[in-house]
Amino acid sequence: MASAPTREELLGTAKKVSFEIQQNEVSEYEELLARTKKTLETVAAMDDYQPTPDLTLHPRKDIHLPNPDSPSNPLNAWAWRFTLTSTSPANTSLNGKTLCLKDNICVAGIPCLLGTSTITNWTPQTDASIVPRILNASGTITGKAVCENLSRGAVSSTAATGPVHNPYARGYSAGGSSSGTAALVASGDVDLGIGCDQGGSIRIPAALTGVYGVKPTAGLVPYTGIVSHEASLDVVGPMARGCRDVSVLLGVVAGWDGVDDRAGPGVPGFGDVPCYEMLMEGGIQGVRIGVLKEGLPGGIDAGVEEKFRRAVGVFEGLGARVCEVSVPLHAQARSVYSVLSKMGNHMGMLGQATGRRQVMLTDLYEKKGLPYKPEAVSKMSVMSKEGLLSGEFAWQHYPAVYPKAVNIMRKLKDLYDEVLSSVDVIVMPTTLCPARPLPAANASPLAQIDAAKGMTENTCSFNATGHPALAMPIGFVPAEDASIQLPASMQIVGRWYDEAMILRCAYAWEQAVDWKGF
Repeated sequence: MASAPTREELLGTAKKVSFEIQQNEVSEYEELLARTKKTLETVAAMDDYQPTPDLTLHPRKDIHLPNPDSPSNPLNAWAWRFTLTSTSPANTSLNGKTLCLKDNICVAGIPCLLGTSTITNWTPQTDASIVPRILNASGTITGKAVCENLSRGAVSSTAATGPVHNPYARGYSAGGSSSGTAALVASGDVDLGIGCDQGGSIRIPAALTGVYGVKPTAGLVPYTGIVSHEASLDVVGPMARGCRDVSVLLGVVAGWDGVDDRAGPGVPGFGDVPCYEMLMEGGIQGVRIGVLKEGLPGGIDAGVEEKFRRAVGVFEGLGARVCEVSVPLHAQARSVYSVLSKMGNHMGMLGQATGRRQVMLTDLYEKKGLPYKPEAVSKMSVMSKEGLLSGEFAWQHYPAVYPKAVNIMRKLKDLYDEVLSSVDVIVMPTTLCPARPLPAANASPLAQIDAAKGMTENTCSFNATGHPALAMPIGFVPAEDASIQLPASMQIVGRWYDEAMILRCAYAWEQAVDWKGF
């Protein structure tokens, strides 16, 4: 039988929550805490309950760790390699297509690195809900793609396996945190990819590498079996080199799985998802497109702004009705989002996120070795360390700011919705600048953080408001070194569950223009 908590443990715990136990009540609280400990150990000894994948229907083959110096991994974008198919697919939607998954997405039997050396030797026991959907559609998953350290950061320099390079310019950022996915899709190593987005982590790397990336409406694609950043911000979605491919993949993975608690009213069930590939046809004659005034702030790269305005002109040439719209609060959205992200993620980092009704990755919690020891924290990236520091400071000194941020983001959602009642979509540049050179390995904390300037200003708010958003390439602009040309990107934002309209606008533009020559 387990020993009861010691009196020192009792008094130390009470002190931490400012509870001064009266001397004559100490023995009774010892008994109460002993009961709690017995309950905790009873549950700890129970068998876990995670979905069990069918390894016969979906066998995993050729599992191996890629050599970072290998010619087959020139961008340092592969985390693990394997081949995963279905022996009896249900349909052929992805027949002949190869895919990679961001390395925070669980595949049973495949080690998950999470871009970090803080957590090691974690091999998930379950598949994310989207994995069998891809396999049942005849897709072939060929590996896991590097993600940024603990999925924090918009610059591809933080993974423990080393920086991920931009396919268009080695030594330049591929964005983050779905850095490897974007690089592998853009370079043609795979046809399609799945990324995860908590503030722009699909759209930013898509923008910097010249691919399409969709952050679907909150809850449309199940996040079950994927390592969470902050549940109110977590989104998983497709990346591809063309609009048709990204729409097909979205249709394959979308729809509630009956488990993910991020799904809300209006989320279609699996099998009831619209056929995005069909709905994006038909052109955009008469479609109303609003150019967000605050999406073009001072300090935007001149080349990006010029390219974006030319891209909007293409919509007008295709018969769309273009006007300027304004949401003044958008200019402050990054500050509000930062509170949600840092304070919300902090509780998850400490293993203290609660209120969930979904599949919990209990084996990962065990690997974290919480509370973190100094050795573990020392291995984190600057972004993760700063997140721990800022999150703890915020909860200690500004606890009422988090609920206020939640309310303000609900206000921002209402403001976007008001604009979207008069236009069909809102457009703006995805990032305010093209990719920059990767920061030096020994760059100071401030230099590493500042390397992400211009990346999240137009992306992060839509994670908090839940609106669907798509990043699409619209041409090349001069890099910091003017002899290098790098992609620019436009973001199209729509009403909740109206991914079809976003894709319709993107597809019409794509059919009219060769983006690489635009």
